[in-house]
Amino acid sequence: MNKFIIIFLLLLPALSWGDSADNAYRVQASVVREGDTFLISASYHAPLTLCQAYQYLTDYEAAVKIPGVIESKAVRQPSGKVLVERSAEEQILFVKIKLHTLIEYTEYPLLGTEFTQIKGDSKRFSGKWSVSPDSDVGNSAIGTTIKYQGVLEPDSHVPMFILQYFIQNSLEDRFKLMARLAAERKNQVVVACK
Repeated sequence: MNKFIIIFLLLLPALSWGDSADNAYRVQASVVREGDTFLISASYHAPLTLCQAYQYLTDYEAAVKIPGVIESKAVRQPSGKVLVERSAEEQILFVKIKLHTLIEYTEYPLLGTEFTQIKGDSKRFSGKWSVSPDSDVGNSAIGTTIKYQGVLEPDSHVPMFILQYFIQNSLEDRFKLMARLAAERKNQVVVACK
């Protein structure tokens, strides 16, 4: 169970802790269990241009801002793919756990990314991130909606209902964290988008 929770958290982009002001980000998150697999979806608003939001999503090395993440290295491949290798160390109750994972990302400029775990502690982990102009037409401020969809099949001996409980109880907060970090980039100058 402990490895599963940490792997899930490692695979998300850079995070920080959320608070009640995060409602401004319109975070929505859900997890549905289908047998031994979890279908995870979430979305949030970011006060960023499309270019800023895309660059936020593809800043894989910023994951070191996550408590417990020791290292996050991204290596661009000639094929246009990006390999992201992450290591973390977490303490759950009295147990210290060290984890390592390798994920392959395919980038679609100004649209999002798709990813799949190449090796790690889950049987299967894949999904996609997308960015789009905010659909709230009444909002005159700059904004983007960032969406996430993922499929996770943990490799654990812990009962699935316990894993589901932990995912459900941390998912929305985790996406609030991401929304807040994205918002912190609002005034950050970005390089030209493709």
